Amino acid sequence: MKKTLLTFLLIGIIPFFGISQCVPNTDFTGILGLEDTAYELTDSTTALSHATVGDSYETFFDMRIPSDTVIEYDLGNGPQLFDPVYLNSIAVNSVTGLPMGFEWECASQDADGNITENSCVFPGGGYGCLRLYSDDVPNVVGTYPLVVALDIVAEYEVFGIMVPVEVTDDSMLNYLVLIVEEGNNSEIGELVDSREFKGLGTYPNPFGESTIIHFGNNNSNDVKFSVYDILGNLVYVDNIKTELGHNEYSFDKGGLTSGLYTYTISNGSKTISERVIIY
Repeated sequence: MKKTLLTFLLIGIIPFFGISQCVPNTDFTGILGLEDTAYELTDSTTALSHATVGDSYETFFDMRIPSDTVIEYDLGNGPQLFDPVYLNSIAVNSVTGLPMGFEWECASQDADGNITENSCVFPGGGYGCLRLYSDDVPNVVGTYPLVVALDIVAEYEVFGIMVPVEVTDDSMLNYLVLIVEEGNNSEIGELVDSREFKGLGTYPNPFGESTIIHFGNNNSNDVKFSVYDILGNLVYVDNIKTELGHNEYSFDKGGLTSGLYTYTISNGSKTISERVIIY
């Protein structure tokens, strides 16, 4: 049974372009107390900068692990809130979605200040560092949604009895997107947050039979996909069911002939527009 945690960590993501080691940052204060020991993940520091083919790339995730928090836990009768929950550790289980040539590593620091390199287990009351990097970004131009799965080991009190909890949560960081661009198109420092309604690239373009259109959305409403020819005639239309965060849509040329086209994705108030070439 999948358990859902309330998001209680603010994770700072800082782009760097000189290769270095992953070191826990004890000056990081990115945990926001809401009511008592509740925490939430904010929207302001969760984006990744673009990677550029042929350059080095790295991004650090600085984490501070609270000793206690609040979780939402399903015991079989629906989600319930447990407050407080005492955190023993949070560990990075996996990072999926990274393109070829990219790797990840960790380091941890306990509450006494002891640093352990190459450790992805971050103890309660301590700090953690997760580094995504590539020494030489290969030619893997595209849009890559990332998911960081976290193992949470904790316990909570029920009628004076401490009950252990072990959860693998892949929902807290399932909206991060890494974009790899060619050097002459890169905009170093541009932030990408897939929870905004915006285009995240079309690959391949030009294309022969089909292409994948990537876009972000700030809700899960359906959007309208339209394609126009060079004269502005509507030649294709479809409705796309979306999710919050990264979305992708496979567009097949079907009966369209070679040429220049423009597609739009509209949510009723905003429109994404991009040109594509069918050869």
